[in-house]
Parts: sequence; structure tokens; C-alpha cells
Amino acid sequence: MRILLVQAPTGRPEAPIYPIGLAFIAGQLSRHELMGLDLSLSNNYRVPLTNAIESFCPEIIAVSLRNIDDSSYPVTYSYIKPFSELMDVLESWEGIVISGGTGFSIYPEIILERFPRIDYGIPGEGERTLPELIDHLEKGSSIEGWSGGRMLPWKQADLGSLSPPDYRFIDISLYTIPDSIGIQSRRGCAFNCSYCTYSYLSGSSFRCRSVDKVIRDVRELEDLGVSRFSFVDSVFNAPENYFEELLSALEESECGISWSAWLDQNVTLSQLVRMKTAGAVKVDFSPDAITDKGLKKLAKRGRAADLLPIVTSARSVGLQVGINFFSSNPGEGFLAFLRKIWFMLRVRSTLGWKSTFVNIGTIRVYAHSPLAGYMKRTGSVDEDCTFFEPVFYRSRGPGDWLYRLFQRVRRLKHG
Repeated sequence: MRILLVQAPTGRPEAPIYPIGLAFIAGQLSRHELMGLDLSLSNNYRVPLTNAIESFCPEIIAVSLRNIDDSSYPVTYSYIKPFSELMDVLESWEGIVISGGTGFSIYPEIILERFPRIDYGIPGEGERTLPELIDHLEKGSSIEGWSGGRMLPWKQADLGSLSPPDYRFIDISLYTIPDSIGIQSRRGCAFNCSYCTYSYLSGSSFRCRSVDKVIRDVRELEDLGVSRFSFVDSVFNAPENYFEELLSALEESECGISWSAWLDQNVTLSQLVRMKTAGAVKVDFSPDAITDKGLKKLAKRGRAADLLPIVTSARSVGLQVGINFFSSNPGEGFLAFLRKIWFMLRVRSTLGWKSTFVNIGTIRVYAHSPLAGYMKRTGSVDEDCTFFEPVFYRSRGPGDWLYRLFQRVRRLKHG
């Protein structure tokens, strides 16, 4: 069948992010005729979509909705409006429309209800379910766990049997900003941080791909002329034995390609040195809290006292470092927010202003996260709150005023 794989539009200019999820989907559909289209690359996305439909004549259009909104406070941008406009364009098209993606998977019932143009919705990982659905549409074959209707059953992919992602289904040269192209070495997360949906989307344990397959992806990107990529895993240094095995393979591969990754604080100086030797140029830490109480409330590993030493160690071996905090979270208030501002100024001034980055955001609470359940139990939101419209865990009074001022200054500085 002719299948058009579409990354949903963002509706505004944004840094391009290579659609790694669709690349994995494309890798499982090699017997079909495929065309890839990333509508987030174009402000006027109606034109490339219309042109693709007219030239390719697809029988199926599969749309990935990556995000519901940009999770930014106090000004939040929604991606549902451009997604809605995309559905409007497809109203007059007579083929089959399928939707999935991480954003869709958090709110599949709501999105299917709001957008009747979607013929089938695939929540969760689609590498197994989408080929099954296409076989069903072609041959009438049955799908395990599905009794009909628009919603397909939620199924995890077997990472051991997956074909590799197809990095050629979309022109990868369009993604030139550092870290805009990703490699995924594992899915799921065993840590279950209170605000996070990783466990819901991909499972509450780490599911690791074969190291050989990951190195194959690295070599593929290098052959395509990519000079830098990002490991998009939730935590790159866990589980530790897999982390060590992958580091060894990267060292032995001698690939001339740079990369970045997300770490938690339980990484050693010797491991950071090995990462640098293996091609790492940047690491990101996401402690989110700056006190032990805050870390405990967020279900984070490590101690607050460990953060500065590990950031200093990463800078000492020549890695750029990003640190991410929340302005307010359970267990922390106004004084903790001031400590985060001070930490930002301290590390950037002492460890390198252009090589040390600190982001202070606000928790956008999504359905199926532990924090969403906590807010319902404590009466912070109504019992029937879906969290589809933006809900933030934020401070009140002076803390909120200061954070709004902080964000306003950032917007004026960075446009």
C-alpha cells in the first residue's frame, strides 16, 4: 500500500526535531511504498501536504502527534490548533487517516472524540500495531485484542525483533541544529518520577535494544553526513550494566560523530571521561529539585549535595552541561526557587557561561502521571479533570510573581 507518514505541524517556527518515532515506524513497513512528510518544517503546511497527496496518491495517511502543547508557563502554546487544521484539510480526502504518537497516546479518547476524521487511533508504541492494522485493511486479517472500533489495542513493541529505524524516509539534511536528530537505545523507565509519563507510555522498566543495533544506527547517521546526534533515552546511564556495555561499543566503534545524552546524578567521573572519549560533547541533568525534600517528593534519585560536584566533574572533562529545574514542585517553595536562581548564576559564572546552561521551568501536569493522581486526591483539581487543557503545579504569591518576571526577561532576551 502507499502510506504517507506525517509529522503533525507545530503551527509556528520551531527548531526542527527529526521524527525518530516515524523513522521506527517506517523501518517496519519496508514492503510498502512510503513517503515521509514533516509538516513542522513549514509554516504554510497546507501546501506541502496538498502537494504530497496529489503527487504520491496515498491510500493511508498516518499522522504522529508528538506533543499536546509546549508545557510552558505562564504563556502556553497549544499544538492542537494546527493539528485541528490538518484534520480540516483531510476532510475532503477520501483515504484512511490513522493517528498515533506520544501526545496522542496520553489522550487518545479525547483526541478521537474531538477529531472524527481519524479513522483509527494507535496508542502507545505503533511498530507492532500499525503493520497489523495495515494487514487487516489489506487482507481482513484479525488483530489480537481488538474487537473493532476506532481505537486499536495498546501493545508494546518487542525491541529485539524490531527492524532498525529508517533514517532515509525523510531528508535528514534538513535537521542541522545540534541534537535535533536522535538515536533511541532503550525505552521505558524504572524511576517513575512523579511528574513523568515515561512509565505510562513505554513501561516501568528499562527495555534495551541490542548494542549492535544501536551502533548500526550511529554508523548509519555518520554515513548520511550527520555530525552530531542525541540519545533520546530517558536516562542514559541506567541500567548501569547496559550503559557500560554501550560505552564500550561506542569507544571501540571509533565513529567520528559527536553526541549528547540525558543523565541522572549517579554517574562517576571515570564514566564521564569515557563518555567524552566515546564522542560525547554535552550532557543534561534533570534534578528538577534543589533540596533533598524536593527530590524525595519528585521520586528522584540522589542527594541535593551531589549536584554541584557532578556538574563540576562533567565540565572538568570538557563536556557542555545542561541543568534543568522546576520553579516550584512538591516539597519546595519560594526560598528553593531563589536557590535555583543562585545556582544558575553560580555555575554559569564559574564553570563557563557559554558551556553551562540552566533552565528553570514549571511542571505541566499530564494525565497518567503520579502527580496528576496526587492533585486529584488532595483536591488541587476537580476529580473529573483530564489535564488535557494545561494544568501546572506552580507556586503562589511572590514565587509566582518572580517566576513570571524571570520568564518575561528570558522571552525578551531570546525572542
